[in-house]
Amino acid sequence: MKQKILLSILTAALSIHFTGCTMWNKYDLRKTQVSAPSGQSSIAVACVDERQSLRQGDITPELIGVTRDGYGIPYRVKTATKSPVATEIAAAVTRGFGSNRKLSPPITSPDAASALAALRGTGTDRQVLIRIQQYNSDTLINTELDYAFIVEVRDSAGKLLATTSKSETANLGGNFFAPALHARESVLSKTGASLSTLLAEPQIQTALK
Repeated sequence: MKQKILLSILTAALSIHFTGCTMWNKYDLRKTQVSAPSGQSSIAVACVDERQSLRQGDITPELIGVTRDGYGIPYRVKTATKSPVATEIAAAVTRGFGSNRKLSPPITSPDAASALAALRGTGTDRQVLIRIQQYNSDTLINTELDYAFIVEVRDSAGKLLATTSKSETANLGGNFFAPALHARESVLSKTGASLSTLLAEPQIQTALK
């Protein structure tokens, strides 16, 4: 009897593991928590998705990565809103500045030149450009997030005041019984933490005052 119960539990666990990676394949980047420096300057944020795979047409703008089932078959993960990743990142960073600053609506542009033009058009004191050069999560049991972000800060005339960048292939751990659920939570957490780290760089904080 005990053996049958244990067998049933093991079968259920394996079933969850084999199918779990195909579930919850939409990540809500609106829940990404970003901390940005406080200050008095008015702020505008723009984001450009410069992923090579996007430029080549291999992926669509809302793609975050893949989850894999128990056989390693990949299933694409997209934003919950179906909005481009750049749109969600721009909004998350804008929210990070909080309510103590005058904020312009977040901007998404197809390239850096048009993003900078749109930022200048806001007339804000400080203009932040987020450039996504890599962003891809991959989950079987453990999750990896391969990302590369560049942050640039300019004044109201478009003069570059400070820039910083960060790239990493981060191992985010995993959960055998709910790998996709763990991936969803850990990817959002790591994305917010990485952007917060970039915005906390001394030269960026100084430029944003």
